[in-house]
Amino acid sequence: MRAIAWTRVSSKGQDDGVRQLDQIKKYCAGKGYELLLDETITEIIKGTADDRSGLEDVKLLSKADADIIIVSESSRATRKETDDFMDLYLIVKAIQSTGLDLYFLGSSKTYSADVKLTLVDVITLVIEANRNAEELKTLTFRSKSGKESLVNRGGYAGGNLAYGYRNNGQKTNYAEIIEDEAVIVRLLFDLVGTQGYSANQAAIHIFNTTGFKRDSTSIINILRNTAYKGEYTQLGIMQNVPAIVTLEQWNEVQSKICVNHQFTNKGTKHYNQLKGLVKCACGCNMYINLQGGGRLGYKCASKGSIYIHKTPCTNTGINSDFLASIVWSVTKAYINAEDFKVKTDKQREIIKVEIKAIDKRVTKLQAETIENQTKIESLTDTLIEADKYSKPVLLKRLSEMVIAGEKIEKETEKVNSEQVKLRNRLKDLSVTLLPSQIESLSEEGKHEIFVKYIQAVTYYSINANKGFVVINFKNGAESIVCTSTRPERAAYRLSDTSKFNAKNRTIIDATEPALSIEAQQNQYFEILPTIYTELTYSQLFERYEMEELQMQL
Repeated sequence: MRAIAWTRVSSKGQDDGVRQLDQIKKYCAGKGYELLLDETITEIIKGTADDRSGLEDVKLLSKADADIIIVSESSRATRKETDDFMDLYLIVKAIQSTGLDLYFLGSSKTYSADVKLTLVDVITLVIEANRNAEELKTLTFRSKSGKESLVNRGGYAGGNLAYGYRNNGQKTNYAEIIEDEAVIVRLLFDLVGTQGYSANQAAIHIFNTTGFKRDSTSIINILRNTAYKGEYTQLGIMQNVPAIVTLEQWNEVQSKICVNHQFTNKGTKHYNQLKGLVKCACGCNMYINLQGGGRLGYKCASKGSIYIHKTPCTNTGINSDFLASIVWSVTKAYINAEDFKVKTDKQREIIKVEIKAIDKRVTKLQAETIENQTKIESLTDTLIEADKYSKPVLLKRLSEMVIAGEKIEKETEKVNSEQVKLRNRLKDLSVTLLPSQIESLSEEGKHEIFVKYIQAVTYYSINANKGFVVINFKNGAESIVCTSTRPERAAYRLSDTSKFNAKNRTIIDATEPALSIEAQQNQYFEILPTIYTELTYSQLFERYEMEELQMQL
């Protein structure tokens, strides 16, 4: 059984994290589990902070990554306040939904992904969460009030600052940039945000070039740290610190991290060229699993209880190498075809129009922000000179302006995020590959091409041996391939004029009345309409010489 350790410490240098990992190593050795040390999720979080990046990483795991998550004790998963007593229960449920089991060291209970929680389990988790919360309150009561007072005055409450900063000892404006370290931070943001590196690739590159050694999890923690955009949070209170990267750079990296998590091959023995792209006909993801005879095939994730359906999914799987070769053959032919480039150019123009519209919205929001700030400053000056009768009215108006300003700020963040996504899509739609480059690509290189150009690859089975592969490209193009595995594997790529009816799993075939314009007109010079025919899988083979459409894989 493959296991991933999840540890939680309050600071980067805390030895407790090593102790937790040693305990988990000892347990796995005793049980005969394979502990995936490179996939260890370490969460650095003080007290009850809400920034749960480690928990979010856990939620992104699937059965393809491991079989079980192991935590040293339940308080490492949650230590919320008393009124959040359902937190531990919700975390257990979230981890179960990934398809992985969960075990807390020292407990006698393994929370299996495929076993529903009983009433006794729920009550036990609620009691445990409450005990953890009470323990935390006892530990922090003496120091919290004094620290909060200090932080509210703009002071430093202690602990380690983010990499790239040091405490200069001042009562306020205490965070000072360490320029040598800031250079590395900026390089990381550039590698992931601008150059398209994954966190793991960035970790390798930066170690080879600067000697800065961190694993991919630590790199992601750095890239997610809001301090680098100038927002440092202590005791739930946000303070401004010198920014190392711009807000635009920080937002762009967050967008890239989400994509990397979806498409990166983690903890798998077999490289998945189509990671994050393969969909089942039922709408769920498909993942690679070991089939009979040592063969690898894609299987619907719902069959592993990750998704819940009213009725079980009946879609069968497809051999992973067979599917990858089909998708690569189609993609290789498509991305250098003139029609594909035309569609790509059209899609780029559409995105450019969207970006222009968002730019106008951003400009408008900036004007609204300046106008609102000006009104607040003016009203504040008036409030200082106001008498006791006018102050309540003015305070109410000031409160309304502050709330309006917060709404504008949230809307600005939302629009900026959408702008970053659109600009990333625009980059992905750039056609830059030459035939000579394509032929020499490795599996990893092909994976990057798939992610760059393809929106989704969906498999629709007709029976255990036959089906349709529908490839949807990001520029709106679609390609349909008939597949068969008996008596031997074969794939037939249909015409680009064909359309797929997902509901009936049939092909809508477009047939011209005749090839010449003259033949399409009757004596009244009326153009005859195109004929559309709906064909089943079998009818396609009866109507056409499918051997002519067979792909050379």
